[in-house]
Amino acid sequence: MRKTAHLIFAGVFLLGTVSAVNAESISLVAHLLGSTAHSGSDAFAEAQFTYDSNSRALEYYVNYDGVAPVKVDIHGPGGAGGNAPAIATLPLSESPISGTVTLTGEQAAELLAGKTYLDIHSQAYPDGEIRGQITR
Repeated sequence: MRKTAHLIFAGVFLLGTVSAVNAESISLVAHLLGSTAHSGSDAFAEAQFTYDSNSRALEYYVNYDGVAPVKVDIHGPGGAGGNAPAIATLPLSESPISGTVTLTGEQAAELLAGKTYLDIHSQAYPDGEIRGQITR
């Protein structure tokens, strides 16, 4: 009985180790401009992301200038120039904005395929003042 318990524990430990080994931390970036959002705004931003493939957690750090955000969100699936619904809204704060959101499996696949973008909305441009595709 005791030997069986040790074997079960060892198996669970091995599975956890294999799962952790397969986990990947992926760095992504987005450069947000008014020209990309077709607003003509001179505002800009840079966003850095770290995606954990094991937990599907996406850490973000968004540094912006020249815009007064009323909403900051991630949209997908959408290529450069295309529009897509918001999949995550980031809490507002003064620049920089940082935090973590958890994605679904489908959202994570879209993120890693380059089919998501970050959009900063303002009162002057409610459909988005600056925007940037999230890429590796």
